[in-house]
Amino acid sequence: MYADGLIGNRGILEVLGSLTAGQFNKMLPKGKSPYTLEDIIPKAFEYLYPMTDEDRKELTNQRLLAFMAMAPNAPSILFEGT
Repeated sequence: MYADGLIGNRGILEVLGSLTAGQFNKMLPKGKSPYTLEDIIPKAFEYLYPMTDEDRKELTNQRLLAFMAMAPNAPSILFEGT
């Protein structure tokens, strides 16, 4: 496992990602959503902090609902209970 460069540089990724997010957030206008570590290093974040099965199912459901909402003439019964 020591040969895995991404894990070896985890601390560096976290620190630089957090500093970058802080700089970007400093320049944001009021009312905008702040940048997170996941926004700055998405692929490395996914690798360092894998999603749980529950999170993965929730994300899948959200994406499916967004896809269905784009369909013209989609039956409204599909969106009940959300």
